[in-house]
Amino acid sequence: MSEQPQSIKQSEDTSFYTVSGSGELYGLENQLVHVLAEANQTNQLFELVLITGGKGAYFPLHCHETLFETIFVLEGKLEVILDGKKYMVTACDYIHIPPKTIHGYRMHSHKTRFISYTLGGQMTDVYQQIGKRLLQNEWPMTDHPFDADSFHQAEKESDIMLMHGIRELSNTTKPAVLFHSQLPRAVQPYVLEAGEGKQYMVEGQLHELIATTETTGDGFSYFVIEGTKGKGLRSHYHEMHTEALYCVEGRINLQLNGENICLMPGDFAYIPPNTVHSYEFVSHSNKMLVLLLPGYIEQVFEQFEEAQSPGMCPYFIQEGNMMEGGETSAQYDLVFVEEK
Repeated sequence: MSEQPQSIKQSEDTSFYTVSGSGELYGLENQLVHVLAEANQTNQLFELVLITGGKGAYFPLHCHETLFETIFVLEGKLEVILDGKKYMVTACDYIHIPPKTIHGYRMHSHKTRFISYTLGGQMTDVYQQIGKRLLQNEWPMTDHPFDADSFHQAEKESDIMLMHGIRELSNTTKPAVLFHSQLPRAVQPYVLEAGEGKQYMVEGQLHELIATTETTGDGFSYFVIEGTKGKGLRSHYHEMHTEALYCVEGRINLQLNGENICLMPGDFAYIPPNTVHSYEFVSHSNKMLVLLLPGYIEQVFEQFEEAQSPGMCPYFIQEGNMMEGGETSAQYDLVFVEEK
């Protein structure tokens, strides 16, 4: 078994990228937790983990006092409970979990994977307390039950509170609801089926808003962007916004402060304010997640009408609207740089 790749780490307020499978690794019950971004790397703004598990893997019902959590499913089937309601979600579905929301999950596929951003605290502290630190991708996915004492310690030292101890999720909860069909207009928990966010055709790409400043209390915006080979966005920077990119599908050429980076599925890039960057899609089909903090850049899309007949396949996306340079974009903290 080869050792895991080394994560590329930088100090606060500098850009960095993390190769798929790198970062600190924890064994958690019959799950693996890859830490792709830690709070001390992102100016205490957020953390990002990739969680992989087998059928039956679960996390008990709990809530956070200040942590805002998001889950984007990459593969498999995931049963999620939010405030007593049960949802069954699959690839590219999104789960929105504001603070004080009682939630938990159980995996229903032999391989289930999702990424989770947490904002407003350090969830990695919890994984350190209840999991086992690993030096390589080697964790026997067999019966490794949670330890009650470890959870009690985590409750004392971290932002987590268990509802019913560490017992598995009950089968007596309400019947499963498949999805919510539209974004709410307030801060509340919700589940969004893939393709049901606010969609715009811009620069020949499908931009889907799955979390907005309305649903996050002005905290952040979250996009899914899809496009075909050759599409992208030219060099620009943000004076106030921090940006995080996660490659879900395809290949993305990222120019980051003059460095050429090829993002593959599972790779992550952190882009702080005043960092010049651009991207271009390389594969015939590409998908990436974009997290923006504080998130007001989403207003630039309000110049355009929402897509009336959105298509999830990027092959059918027309050119659509174009981002304009100058004052219109700059007022939304999107500053284009002239190419030399």
